[in-house]
Amino acid sequence: MIAGLVLASTSGAAAKGAAAVCKADSDCVLVPDDCCGCTGGGKQKALPKKDRAGAERARQARCAGTLCAEVMSQDPSCAATSAICKEGKCTLGS
Repeated sequence: MIAGLVLASTSGAAAKGAAAVCKADSDCVLVPDDCCGCTGGGKQKALPKKDRAGAERARQARCAGTLCAEVMSQDPSCAATSAICKEGKCTLGS
């Protein structure tokens, strides 16, 4: 039940990031998609570089007190090694 709430929250954040415009790959960065990143059993997403600080502040506030496992995630997003600009939107690259 709680996981469903986290996913709904994450989907809204991802949608906001997807709507942002980029012009070059250098405009995009990889960030954790929820409280835990790929090395903590979570996943990652691509955001415009200009949105990184605000997203990180929101993530830290939302995830205060959350402990992440020290395990590499098997989520497909963790296979991405870069964020790229594709058709004006930041997305996961290889």
